[in-house]
Amino acid sequence: MYHIKADKRAQRSASLIKQGLYQCLKKKEFTNITIADILKESTVGRATFYRLFDSASDVLQYACDLMFTQINDKTNGNFTPKEAMLLDIKTFMSHDLLLETLINSQKINIIYDAQYQQIERNTFFKSSQNLSAEQQDFYFSTLTYLLVSTLSTWIKHDKKETATELFTALQLSVNMLGQTIGK
Repeated sequence: MYHIKADKRAQRSASLIKQGLYQCLKKKEFTNITIADILKESTVGRATFYRLFDSASDVLQYACDLMFTQINDKTNGNFTPKEAMLLDIKTFMSHDLLLETLINSQKINIIYDAQYQQIERNTFFKSSQNLSAEQQDFYFSTLTYLLVSTLSTWIKHDKKETATELFTALQLSVNMLGQTIGK
């Protein structure tokens, strides 16, 4: 878990730590990165690191949450599911180092948690769907895993597809799945 307060000093330190982790990720796999490596790259002291984060994985969680907060600020919670999913895809594509790290280190639960929270904040998802709370939970979960699996496949394909191509592939897959299950 991370513990970052709203004051500028804590925010700056957290940003330096995140950037330090990103520098480390350019050199080696996440599983081989130590806290000492992050500290060296970020120029932040050990006490500051542990005041803000419990582990290196928490820095990934922070980066992912920050990214989704920025997405939510852009959408103001009022995008349609299609617009929101396309924006999510584009944003993750522009943060491919974070995405690839989360997928390769088998920490997709971080993406899931951050994406799920974003969907819950989006007023369109809640108001336009005439679903019970239980049905909403299944719907949000499905949307979240669709995003994660689509982006994982993009990485598997060496990041060749554009955001629009990924979204189209996702739509086609959902339509085919609907036809298959509906039979």
